[in-house]
Amino acid sequence: MESSLSSWTINTIDPGLDNFSHPVDLREEINRIKALPPLPGIARQIIELASDPLADVKKLAAIIEMDPILSSQVIRWAGSALYGYRGKLVSIQESIARVLGYDFVMNLALGLSALSPLKAPKIGKVGTRMLWIQAIAGSRLTLTLGEMMPAEERPDRQTLFLASLLHNIGFPLLGHEFPEEFAYLSRIIDANATLSVYNIERFAFGVDHTLLGAWLMRSWSMPKPIVDVVYHHHNPHYRGDNYPLNLLVYLSDCLLGTLGIGDGQNQIYSEEEFAVLNLNSDAVHQKLAELSASLDDIAAMADQLTS
Repeated sequence: MESSLSSWTINTIDPGLDNFSHPVDLREEINRIKALPPLPGIARQIIELASDPLADVKKLAAIIEMDPILSSQVIRWAGSALYGYRGKLVSIQESIARVLGYDFVMNLALGLSALSPLKAPKIGKVGTRMLWIQAIAGSRLTLTLGEMMPAEERPDRQTLFLASLLHNIGFPLLGHEFPEEFAYLSRIIDANATLSVYNIERFAFGVDHTLLGAWLMRSWSMPKPIVDVVYHHHNPHYRGDNYPLNLLVYLSDCLLGTLGIGDGQNQIYSEEEFAVLNLNSDAVHQKLAELSASLDDIAAMADQLTS
C-alpha cells in the first residue's frame, strides 16, 4: 500500500481542507480481509466454562494447564509483587485458590488466550506492552470505581474486568493485519504528543481500533456488553445498551491517561461522567493516586506477559 505518512504529522495539516482524503485510507483494505484470526480453542473453552453451573477451580485449572505458556503466565502473575504472596506456588489450582481468585483467573486467561494469535509490535504507545499496562491498571481501577458506585447500579464485576482487558483489542488486530501502517501510526502518535490517539487514527486512516475491535469481537461471538464497550469506549455520550459499563471504561482510560498510560492521554473528561456514574470525584482521584504507587509493579507484570 502506498503511503506518505513517514514524514507527515497532523500538526502540519489543516483538517478543515475541502475534499480532504486520509493520508492512508484503510477502509478499502479492511474490506478486503477475507478472514479474521479465529478465537483460540482455549478461549472458547473458557467462555463455555463461564456458563457451566458446575464450573469450579479444578475445571478452570484443567483448561489452563492445556497451554504451558498460559499456565506459566498465571503462576507468574500470582507470584508478582502486586499480590504480595510469600509462599511458593507450584500449581494453577493453588494460584487460583490462594491468591488470584476464580473470576479473576477466568478473565485473565480469556484475555491472554484471546490476544495470543495477534502478532503486533510490543513497543510504542499502542504496542502490546502498553496495552497490557493499560489493561492491568485499568482492570484494577474500573473494579475499584465499580465498587464505589451505588450497589444497584454497579456493572457485573466479571464483565467489567473482561471489558477492561479487551476493549483495546483493535490495536493488536491493526498491528497484526497492517504492520506497516501500524508502524506509521506509532510514529505519528509520537510526533503529535498533545493530540488524542483516537483522533489521530481517524484522521490518518479513516477508521480506528474501535471498529476493528468490535468486528473481531462479533466474529468471535463475544457477549454483547463486551462488543458494545469495544465499539463505544471513546464516546462518553453513548447512552445505549450497557452505557454505565462503557462510561466506566472511558473514565478509567482518561484517568490513566493523566498518568501517561494508554490511549486515553489527552482525552477529555468532566464532572458529568462522575455525576452519571454517581461517583465522588475527590474519592476517585484518591484511588487513582493509590494506584499510581503500583505502576512499577504493573509495568514489570506487563513486561513478563509480553516477553
